[in-house]
Amino acid sequence: MMNTKGKIKIEDKVNEDMKLLDSFDSLFVARRGFVVKMPEKGASVVACLSGGMDSVANIAMLMKDYGLKVYPFFINRGQSNYAYEKKSADFFNSFFKKTFSELYNDYLEIKVMTPGEEYKDMLRDAKRMVDPLPLRHNVSYPARNPIMFLTGMEYAYSLKANGVDVKTIFASYVSSDSSYHCGLTNTRLMNILMCQIMNDWDWQFISVPTEREFGNFFDKDVYVKWGYDNNIPLHFSRTCVKGFDIECGDCPTCWDRRRGYKEASVNDPTSYKYDMSSEYPTYYDHEKEEKTQK
Repeated sequence: MMNTKGKIKIEDKVNEDMKLLDSFDSLFVARRGFVVKMPEKGASVVACLSGGMDSVANIAMLMKDYGLKVYPFFINRGQSNYAYEKKSADFFNSFFKKTFSELYNDYLEIKVMTPGEEYKDMLRDAKRMVDPLPLRHNVSYPARNPIMFLTGMEYAYSLKANGVDVKTIFASYVSSDSSYHCGLTNTRLMNILMCQIMNDWDWQFISVPTEREFGNFFDKDVYVKWGYDNNIPLHFSRTCVKGFDIECGDCPTCWDRRRGYKEASVNDPTSYKYDMSSEYPTYYDHEKEEKTQK
């Protein structure tokens, strides 16, 4: 998976600040002698398991390609599709326990309400007011990912009580992720925050697909092809953010999933409720149908 670059260039991403990123990297080199590096084979790491295709492929890759012992965490954040993400997490929990029995550990479900229920509806309304359309996705839920991964850091630290030393947390952002909280710049900023609040510069926060230190800046198609080549049934993952019993096929996350299969030239066995949009979709497409189903 290393040295893999796609058609998207990091310099062109609206959610990246190259000058700030260079400054962050210089800080890491000054503090610890390197920016980031993969842990040695057999090391224990923590990784997010959202139930989505990227996180599933990422965890499988960490075990199969790098021989890492993975402690996943699954965030119950009050998401509308919780039952379906949970179903995916449970499926792959069983699959990984059988396939990577010496490296995989049962995921921990952690309840963290983000965004807060008290203002979630207002936040959604505020997002609708942002123009042009792509900026709605750039802003996203601004505190969600930082809260989730700081929680992952706390979980990693807590494992010390069980005799497990973990100082590397993995995300699975890919090159097409457009939210500011999914960029490499934010990944570095989060890593600095982790090191500062732990008073320990050995802590790492890494998203392999966007890690330029590894020569990477690849997208979902690489994960799809890797999963296909390594017999990982990614079609059982849950990408869709909607509350339908199957993937809607017509929200931004479904759109990216379908595009990933097409660009990987891999047959997509996923069941979808709607046809893929010809134009970039919004999270609010089929909102009425979703409410009707519920």
